[in-house]
Amino acid sequence: MAHEFIRPVPMETHPLILQRYIVPTASIEELYLRIKQCLKLRVPGAIVYAMTRWGKTYAIRHVIATLRQDFPRLVTITFDCHKKKTPNESAFFSNLLRAIGHEKAETGSVHVKRARLLNKLIEMLQASRQNVLVVFGDEAQKLEIEDYEWLREVHDELEKNGFRMVTFLIGQPQLKNRKTSLKQARQTQIVGRFMIDEIEFHGIRSAEEGATCLLGYDTATYPNEDWSFTRFFFPQAWAAGMRLVTEGAPLWQEFQDAHDSLGFRTDLEVPMTYFARTVEIALTEFGKDHPDFRFTPEIWKQAVKASKFSAAEEELLIITEAD
Repeated sequence: MAHEFIRPVPMETHPLILQRYIVPTASIEELYLRIKQCLKLRVPGAIVYAMTRWGKTYAIRHVIATLRQDFPRLVTITFDCHKKKTPNESAFFSNLLRAIGHEKAETGSVHVKRARLLNKLIEMLQASRQNVLVVFGDEAQKLEIEDYEWLREVHDELEKNGFRMVTFLIGQPQLKNRKTSLKQARQTQIVGRFMIDEIEFHGIRSAEEGATCLLGYDTATYPNEDWSFTRFFFPQAWAAGMRLVTEGAPLWQEFQDAHDSLGFRTDLEVPMTYFARTVEIALTEFGKDHPDFRFTPEIWKQAVKASKFSAAEEELLIITEAD
């Protein structure tokens, strides 16, 4: 086999096989622009919401990575929100300390942990010569009133020291309901700091957006810039001109057929989780590489089926009907 068709590393080491990669979508780019605008305007906090499996966590990873590229000195931290039977202040501050990599996240009283957190954050901000801390809280629908109050303490203490904290709470649509209930309960100290703006995150909504995502597989590279993801899995077909970006319409049609078969009367919107899984399946499970290989509607139909997209939509239909 010609040298240009020999993969430079074993297939099992590829990020796509390991599911450790990010390709941009129109929705992710839109989210990034909204978040960047919030930072520019110093909006103190915003909620980002979408249904489960929509790819919110995936999108936030991309947003943070892009922020760090565009603003190398910006201080960002990400923490996972945890649901507890009884809110625990010590556990809350331990969680934030772990998020910033503090070596003493688990020891000490609540007072000591809070002091460690604030001291470390101020140290990080002073070293960066920036006055803004950007915080991302994932699965934020799990937060209770007490959690918000403890987070507010951090926000207020940083402000007293001359720093701004901008918080993005990422979660399911219950976040929007929580904002409404907090407003009704006149919890303005929470809404005003963490929920001023609302950003709804979308899946892939058209063949054109699907093609944009597929282009990411044609342009993302590993292990070097010569090997796009598409080329890595189909080197001979790639050399003969095959590109995933041209498959936007055929792939979208298979998602549309699956959507229509369940009786949905709403517009199709494909969660990134299932779109990416479909592409992964198509690249790794279907077709044998050769110069004449091209993806077919049947390959896409089988990949969509194997991704369990229909099962996920069926569950969503049940939930919608129950509501």
